[in-house]
Amino acid sequence: MLLKESQISARSSALLFAMVAALLGVAAGALIILVDNPLYVLVGLAGLLGFVVTLASLEFGLLFLVFITYTRFSDVVVHYYAAPSVAKSFVVLLVVAILIRWAVSNDRPRGLLWPTIMVLAYGLVGFASLLYAPDTEAVLYSLSNYVKDALIALVIVALLKRPQQFRQLIYTFLFIGVFISSFSVHQFLTGNFHSDYGGFAIAELMNIVGETNDFRLSGPVGDPNFFAQVMAVLVLIGVERLMHDRNVLVKILAAASAVLSAFTVVFTYSRGATLALVFALILFFVIYKLKPSQLIAVLFLGIAVFLFAPPTYFERLVSIRDILPSASGGVDLTSDRAIQGRASESLTAWTMFTQHPFTGVGLSNYTALYQEYAKSLGLAPSARPRAPHNLYLEVAAETGVIGLVIFLLMIGLAFRAILYARKEFLQAGMHDYAHMVTGFALGFSSYMLAALFAHAAYPRYFYLLLGIAYALPHIIERLRLDQEQELMRTENLLPYDVIKLETNI
Repeated sequence: MLLKESQISARSSALLFAMVAALLGVAAGALIILVDNPLYVLVGLAGLLGFVVTLASLEFGLLFLVFITYTRFSDVVVHYYAAPSVAKSFVVLLVVAILIRWAVSNDRPRGLLWPTIMVLAYGLVGFASLLYAPDTEAVLYSLSNYVKDALIALVIVALLKRPQQFRQLIYTFLFIGVFISSFSVHQFLTGNFHSDYGGFAIAELMNIVGETNDFRLSGPVGDPNFFAQVMAVLVLIGVERLMHDRNVLVKILAAASAVLSAFTVVFTYSRGATLALVFALILFFVIYKLKPSQLIAVLFLGIAVFLFAPPTYFERLVSIRDILPSASGGVDLTSDRAIQGRASESLTAWTMFTQHPFTGVGLSNYTALYQEYAKSLGLAPSARPRAPHNLYLEVAAETGVIGLVIFLLMIGLAFRAILYARKEFLQAGMHDYAHMVTGFALGFSSYMLAALFAHAAYPRYFYLLLGIAYALPHIIERLRLDQEQELMRTENLLPYDVIKLETNI
């Protein structure tokens, strides 16, 4: 009887979705005829469909949130097609849906206490800088973005509850890697730099080394160094799934994601992201001893990168030696304009920190004060706005010791949560999930290492990854709760004579 009811329910649901799909198709056709720009219709209908599915399944909403955030889908449609923001309304929808589920089914979001305390504490430090920062408009703008970024992190913590969701999230990252990097790799290999591929593949002619200029890929991010930083994360996640997933199709997807994402890192010419990626890969192979087949796969990837990488890429990497002490004990920073600029920016940030050690100069006020401090240090003035190109120095310069301590504590708690989840998965015999946590941990590590060479121009990626890390201990708690409930159900289904015997005893 129950089976028949479930079959009837499944057929009804399928019929309902078919009717909805048909109505959407008819509506799309009619609107495309009436509206000048058909893209608006397609984006609007896709957003509507996403909202409907999200209301039915918040788990899908989590994956969609990660996709539109990591691909900058919403930013692309806003800036290139003047469409309304998808991300803002979607995050609000998720918050409302979480509250409704809490009220209706008593499914209270858990694991939010410490993440909320951390993001509130750091936000309060930034808010306090309104009292002394010279450029209060920059502070307010940064705080507005911070609220959105922190909310995304908390929504992820509230929605990411079960191991299977984490697996789906990792697979979503693999899909994102292929989706983003395919545009950029095709753009570079074909030399099609006049096209931005709908906003998902931006490239700019920039200095590479010496007097040599070439196009550097920026993807949907718009800056090559930050694009490389976020793509390095996907390389590590892809390599881990390639090594450990048992599904052949997932292995193929993981290989494509890892290889294409690695190429995007190379084609950005980003030295900082390359160093961070290499370090994380070395750590990966220290943790996991390679089998012969895996070693061949790694060598194949290395050879492919070597063959397709432009010669100027290796010249740019070798230029890192300019920051190392020479035989005479000095350091030559004049041979590379980028390195010279980074040195000036770092020195300026350090000076700001030493002169305002407790509070800093104010959130997002480094750029406004750079010229003043650079002039006092005898540095050459710059015609364009400058940034510190070091996340940790930026936090120290703008928020002082107080902000830096809270920020480092946020990161420390994230890695503590990751290590805890990995240990618990291993103890539970769920080795595949432990491997996925390891891949994510190394990807997050590469991001934080690359932050030594990049500031917080696109912090939303950081808070997305932070939210995933903070959610991992809650996944372990939910796993234990499900196991306890399953055990209780098993005990309640004992045969009547066994129950009677236990009662008599």
